[in-house]
Amino acid sequence: MSIGIARLAVIVWVTYFVLSGAGLGLKILPLSLAANAVYFVLALVLYRYFAPADPLVALALLPLAALGCVVQSVGMIQDDRGIQRVALVFFGLFLAAIGVLVLRADIAPRPIGYALVGAGLASCMLLIPELPAPLTALALGAGGLAEGAFAFWMLVAAP
Repeated sequence: MSIGIARLAVIVWVTYFVLSGAGLGLKILPLSLAANAVYFVLALVLYRYFAPADPLVALALLPLAALGCVVQSVGMIQDDRGIQRVALVFFGLFLAAIGVLVLRADIAPRPIGYALVGAGLASCMLLIPELPAPLTALALGAGGLAEGAFAFWMLVAAP
């Protein structure tokens, strides 16, 4: 696992966060769609980063991210929150797979790996119809915090 790949992952993550935030905040659909494309690039970089630890689980990142990005893009284009909610399940499974890889590779503090797995699996609750708002916020917040913690760790301490 290379420090160069870790830094590249952080750069791509920051690019995603900026594009996504701008697209959402300014309500500019093309920026949000570009953010989804950048997120798939992140999946490619993370695949490369984690492949030495477990090639099969690392490979699972790619279809999970691709499905999440495509489904979310369709939901954005159609302005359908239900479709976008389904995308969050794919992104959650993507986070869970990253958590498993963090734990197997032993490259980050174990609590980050467990947080990624837990938050990723918690996002599967988003498929429950009429899920109470506090549980929705919990699932989304946990995912954001776990992903942010891992990105921050990669920025400051990646091997």
